[in-house]
Amino acid sequence: MTAQQDTKLHYLALLNDIASGERRAGVYLQAWADKTTDPELKECLAMVADRETSHYQIFDRRISELGYTWEDNDAPDFEERLRVSGSDMTDVEKIRWNQAKQGERKGPPIRERYEAAMADDTVDPLTRSLLRWFSDVESDSGSKLRQVYERVEGNTG
Repeated sequence: MTAQQDTKLHYLALLNDIASGERRAGVYLQAWADKTTDPELKECLAMVADRETSHYQIFDRRISELGYTWEDNDAPDFEERLRVSGSDMTDVEKIRWNQAKQGERKGPPIRERYEAAMADDTVDPLTRSLLRWFSDVESDSGSKLRQVYERVEGNTG
């Protein structure tokens, strides 16, 4: 066991939380992409689902490079999110349901946690760089989803 493995990194929980959340988001966003009949929404959801799945793989690999093993965390709402994403609800209902779910989250948002880690000099430089890249991609994905959601919601009259 290396010295690094003797004492867990103070940001290991953050990396695990990111990897876990991204893995799950890839699954439920793809379930929605598979269900929608809106071509633009389908394309956007599938692209973001691919990104989320890729983020899981990248963070899992980074955790391994640091000498640890990724550990999935508890997500009590995952099964419900997956059920809704693959349901016959309209796309507008799913958008609004997901927005309401985001408002229910407890604790500091993951974005606040990884932004703090990006500014923390005790986090290794490669991980901080990874977090900056991740932040940029998450912002881009969020922007793309918001644009298509606004169009979908605008088509409901």
